[in-house]
Amino acid sequence: MKTVKKCGGILLAAFLLFVSFLPEYEGTAAEETEPVPAGGWIQDGAGLLTEREEEKLEEQSGEILSEYGISVVIVTTNRFEGYDILDWERKLFAEKEFGAGEDNSSLMLGISMAERDWGITAYGRAEQIFGAYGRETIGEEILDDLSDGDYYDSFAVFLDMANRFLADARKGKIYSESNHYRKPVNPIAAVFGAAAVSFIVSLAVVLVWKRGMNTRVLKSGAGDYLRKGSFHLTNRSDLFLYHTVNRTRRQKNKSHSSSGRMHSSGNGTKGKF
Repeated sequence: MKTVKKCGGILLAAFLLFVSFLPEYEGTAAEETEPVPAGGWIQDGAGLLTEREEEKLEEQSGEILSEYGISVVIVTTNRFEGYDILDWERKLFAEKEFGAGEDNSSLMLGISMAERDWGITAYGRAEQIFGAYGRETIGEEILDDLSDGDYYDSFAVFLDMANRFLADARKGKIYSESNHYRKPVNPIAAVFGAAAVSFIVSLAVVLVWKRGMNTRVLKSGAGDYLRKGSFHLTNRSDLFLYHTVNRTRRQKNKSHSSSGRMHSSGNGTKGKF
């Protein structure tokens, strides 16, 4: 009897030991997707977003990470401490360990409100997909919203384009100077555009038909409507009545804003907004 109880105790201890390892196994499986760093992939230090907006962007960034294994990070700040925007991003990237996977792949957008600087840097596998051309193309797309203070829209566009670049790269299409990016056509706009063109063409055809049915001929002068020999001019003179002077203001040369300029070096592209 004692032997049976002893065997039962051993089996129970073995079962409990096995169960104790289950949480570790589940945790290991969850770590196949990179854990979100403290503060999340969207770190809005400058307070440009509402809590709901930040949550939506965080969710969007998480979906990109799960699909492609590359983290897409957005960081904003009010305090800049005299850094170059790209050097600041590289320093922050190393400190926060934003990279995903063995090669620390990441695409990062940094915003400094102190000097109204923006910068995009790429790391690991992302550096091949988001070269200078790709980073500048994305920069051009987000710049208008940044300048207008529409920060959520700008960040949403950044994430959308990152997702599109990654999806096309998976198909073997990496955008560069020799392979330009083309905006996707909005199907609704395409339908309305086609309808507008059809209407204009139809209107032009109807007007041509209508003109061809008009048999009246327009006379160029009043004399064409007079009977021959019915009018005699006895006195002719020229009177100067008035003159007209048209003035056109000379346009002054306006200096172009530097907000649209951007510069690429190494793995980063920067500009002003």
